[in-house]
Amino acid sequence: MKVELDELNIKKSIEINEPVLYDDKIDTRIKGLENAYVKGSIEEREGIIYLNLNFEGDMLIIDSITLEEVPYHFSIDIAENLDTLEENYANVYEKSQNTLDLKELLWENIVLEVPISFTKSENAHLKGEGWELKNEEEKSAGIDPRLEKLKDLLKGDD
Repeated sequence: MKVELDELNIKKSIEINEPVLYDDKIDTRIKGLENAYVKGSIEEREGIIYLNLNFEGDMLIIDSITLEEVPYHFSIDIAENLDTLEENYANVYEKSQNTLDLKELLWENIVLEVPISFTKSENAHLKGEGWELKNEEEKSAGIDPRLEKLKDLLKGDD
């Protein structure tokens, strides 16, 4: 998503309102992006480019408990000042073409928004082959069957 900065010579600001696609950037933590949209404006004053953007959509991430892909809504406000003379922004600003590639900048911000762990199910009651996840009430309701024989041994000491 490249923005031609030559327009800033004619207008005071460039308005952006576009969908964003990332087919090549999907990694192990982010499985996909849906409804990703960027809105905002770009201005330039005295060699500094001012970005005021809002990037929002749904990222598909893995549920920490069920390991299913679940949508996770994100909304990122980006207020960035890019000095065109600095080398820090070489991956975003192409000086020879006077263009700004927002795709890389947006991707850096979305990676920071990925939660460490996320689950869509609260109080999940899960079972598997040979195991079961219980809540606190179920744990205290009965005696662990593995300790049942110890109970018989303790009765003999009365």
